[in-house]
Amino acid sequence: MNEFFTIPATSVSVVARPDVCVIGGGAAGIAAAVGAARCGLKVLLIEKYGFCGGATVAGLSGTICGLYSSGDRPQRIVFGFAGEFHDRLAHLCGAGHPTRFGRTLLVPHDSFVWKEVADSYLRDEGIEVLYHTNFVAAYSEGERVSTLIVRAPEGLRAIRPSAVIDASGDAEVVHSIGARTSMGRDGIVQTPTMIFRLGGVDMARFMNLDQGEICTQVAEADRSGAYRLPRHHVHLFPMPMGREVLCNMTRITFPDGSVPLGISGADISFAEMEGRLQAREYARFLKDKIPGFQKSYLVDTGTQVGIRQSRSLVGKKRLSNDDVLQARKTVGAVSFSAWPIESHGAGDLKITYLEDDTYDIPFETLIPLSGSNLLVAGRCLSAEHEAMASARVTAQCFGMGYGAGAASALMLKEGINSQQLTGVDVARWMHDHHLKTSEEA
Repeated sequence: MNEFFTIPATSVSVVARPDVCVIGGGAAGIAAAVGAARCGLKVLLIEKYGFCGGATVAGLSGTICGLYSSGDRPQRIVFGFAGEFHDRLAHLCGAGHPTRFGRTLLVPHDSFVWKEVADSYLRDEGIEVLYHTNFVAAYSEGERVSTLIVRAPEGLRAIRPSAVIDASGDAEVVHSIGARTSMGRDGIVQTPTMIFRLGGVDMARFMNLDQGEICTQVAEADRSGAYRLPRHHVHLFPMPMGREVLCNMTRITFPDGSVPLGISGADISFAEMEGRLQAREYARFLKDKIPGFQKSYLVDTGTQVGIRQSRSLVGKKRLSNDDVLQARKTVGAVSFSAWPIESHGAGDLKITYLEDDTYDIPFETLIPLSGSNLLVAGRCLSAEHEAMASARVTAQCFGMGYGAGAASALMLKEGINSQQLTGVDVARWMHDHHLKTSEEA
């Protein structure tokens, strides 16, 4: 039986009336804030941590995925704001060399430098930010999201924005107003991962290791019973400073094989604790068995467990599995990608590559069916389960966010609602305001 407690009515002071409020400071959120600010809007960014970065920093995914093509000779194909952010990282020695990920490339990055670069964007573009502030609820007047309630260090506060961009990763605003969402494939989502860093590695020896052989040894060690290593397809990457290795190795499920949900407090609490146990076990295995790791030590895990998938928007359009697999193109797309379908299930990791081709992400996948002044950006876009496993990565989140930021300006300055937006119109607006798309260097 569910028990409820009614909270007494209370007054909450209004602390801001921005043109646009962005919820979430991950790759999509910082890009959305910058895109809107460059169109002349007054922007407020709400972020629960004391820094921007989302899953790639707090979750320590530590890599920019989605910049390169797939095939025998991967080439840089994504530019725009994603390229701009990468170049700022590189200028501060915070981006490593492109590193092989199967048949494509990714770029390891330094988390502290990422935070610095994000802060510099907030300052340079005149974006107001409230760190250590959690989204609580959204309220609507008719079809318009009129009020956001947040919990700041001072307590509950209200924000009255003209437009809202939900870059929470969990479609928190969309869910709060009762708009339609979905959850993976019939409620089953991709598995979380606790990523960790190892110091004290002999980097010269590490760079000569066969990562396929490491995977084989992981599987053998797990089957032997000497170690508990539930995930056998693992990835290790050199960090930019050349002294640490980033380890994407763990797979977190409940003992019965079910997958914890990132929107459940009990589930994510289990995932955090289980993730740290697994990180220690994988670090022990590497130290014991893999050349170059004999003097290694566990530096740290992510601030939070890495969540790949939770709620997704049910939007005006949906990115389908066939859209990805058939490399479909869309006029007025908000971004495009060659990143594989990287599907982390409870049983194993399945990767399906797009060979020498790309697919487009329609702008309309960012438009909810409710909320006339609401857009989303990032991994909560409207997409099928497998399609999400490709579109959710960093470079594409940058593109979606930047496009959503520009679209919010188009909405407000032209006096239209989100349902009237089209990708073609947004692309034209970006061109007219000299905002580079993902394709433009």
